[in-house]
Amino acid sequence: MSHMNKIVFLTGATGLVGGNLIPRILKDHSITRLVLLIRGGSDREAELRVDQMLEVVTPEIDKDQAKRCIQVVRGDITLDRLGLSENLYNSLAKEVTHIIHSAATVQFQLPLECASLINCTGTKNVMTLAQCAQKTGRLKGVAYVSTAYVSGNLGGRILETELDCGQQFSNTYERTKLESEKIVRQLMNELPITIFRPSIIVGDSKTGRTTAFNVLYPPLKLIHHGLIQVLPGSENNPLDVVPVDFVADAIDHVFLKTEQGIGKTYHLTAGEGNSTTTGEVVDKAVDYFNKTGEHLHRVKFMLVERYHKAKQSLLGHERRIWQAMEIYEPYLCVNRTFDNGNTGFALRGTSITVPDFKAYCQAIFGYSLQADWGKRLKNVA
Repeated sequence: MSHMNKIVFLTGATGLVGGNLIPRILKDHSITRLVLLIRGGSDREAELRVDQMLEVVTPEIDKDQAKRCIQVVRGDITLDRLGLSENLYNSLAKEVTHIIHSAATVQFQLPLECASLINCTGTKNVMTLAQCAQKTGRLKGVAYVSTAYVSGNLGGRILETELDCGQQFSNTYERTKLESEKIVRQLMNELPITIFRPSIIVGDSKTGRTTAFNVLYPPLKLIHHGLIQVLPGSENNPLDVVPVDFVADAIDHVFLKTEQGIGKTYHLTAGEGNSTTTGEVVDKAVDYFNKTGEHLHRVKFMLVERYHKAKQSLLGHERRIWQAMEIYEPYLCVNRTFDNGNTGFALRGTSITVPDFKAYCQAIFGYSLQADWGKRLKNVA
């Protein structure tokens, strides 16, 4: 496998995971071409979005050299044939050896119909390409980037083998990602599929770089501005956070450097015993922000029932801030851990490990301030 000429087809290349996969894929000398499916009003716009993403994620990369291996194709996962011409679509189906589907909407409050179009219909369309590629005999692997939060509101220990357990969902993102994963799993007997489920992804553990200031970042931003003094739940509640370099390294190793992942699901999570807690994240953030000149008080935690009751007595701006926190409440309050036995076994003997949050949190906080919580970045999403 390591000596064959691989042609990798990647969706979601301007997203956080996809963007960080690009430099890792390009380092693999057995890969002769990396095909990126990019949305855009024109071919030039699509290419510009890739350039902007590379500038943010990996500014040290030799872009001229990278472009010699990259083929940008303008398309859309929500469209038939991915929005590609019949000739180009058929050509890719005959050539690609590996498909990585990481494109998705990660917006929590998107209407169900819109989230389903991107996450479910989009996944069906990418899997159709995989089926066409399978018929040519060159397809070696299909990677689907799901999320650990297909577990919805389930608490306790979440297994890599579990999926539809009758759970409820906090938002349309979780719900449609479960439906998408079901679509993929139904094809596992037909296609060489590997499923990856990251937990809460933050920036690079060394540089803090990220293109996605979501999930953990909005509450941290409110804390930085002194707008949050109270959070729901317990400060001891486990919070599973992983840096994007771990996620990208793990996918690259398991999917492109071995064949052991076919037919398996991997939780790319901190896991039991290695997760941080909500209290630790908040305390570390307050400590860091105070060292940069802020004068923040410690954030307190309140039982969820009391928190909701207290919210009712608030008015105006303060009430709106508490209401804005509602969409993040499930990630702060549900007591759960993600089993990652498959991942641990697959990465055994490598240097790929989940670093302790305390070891890299300053890089995350520092980059957030440097980028002004994403405002100073070019629009690459």
